[in-house]
Amino acid sequence: SPVWFTPDQKADFETLWFELRGGEPEEPAHLTVLGRDVVIERTAGGMARATFEALCARPLGPQDYLAIAGRFHTIFLEDIPVLGPANHHEARRFVTLIDALYEAKTRLVGLAVAPPEALYTEGVGAFEFERTVSRLNEMASADWLTHERPA
Repeated sequence: SPVWFTPDQKADFETLWFELRGGEPEEPAHLTVLGRDVVIERTAGGMARATFEALCARPLGPQDYLAIAGRFHTIFLEDIPVLGPANHHEARRFVTLIDALYEAKTRLVGLAVAPPEALYTEGVGAFEFERTVSRLNEMASADWLTHERPA
């Protein structure tokens, strides 16, 4: 799909970020969620760019992800690893993040070491992760990429 890249396609991922940014300068964004400051280091023109570690290895919750999804129309998420039993907390946060993006109709551009189907095949919640795979595939469809976000 044009929105799911593997490490050998990192140049294409970078090019897409550059093109969609359209010369907008990058700057950090601060979101206040439940009295806490959630910082997204790289944002430009309604888009945010973050590493998997920054969004899923920190103790962020549904409210944080909903705030991020509501603030940006497109999220570039890079360095998405293959997950297993040892990082089921990160996997759960990733599921929560994808749910928030899905509900908000936010576009996701991913740079991952594997296709969605191979990201989390064993560990706590691996069965439930299949719904996330299905959502990721739907979010990569042409219909998803051309729809209007609810105002």
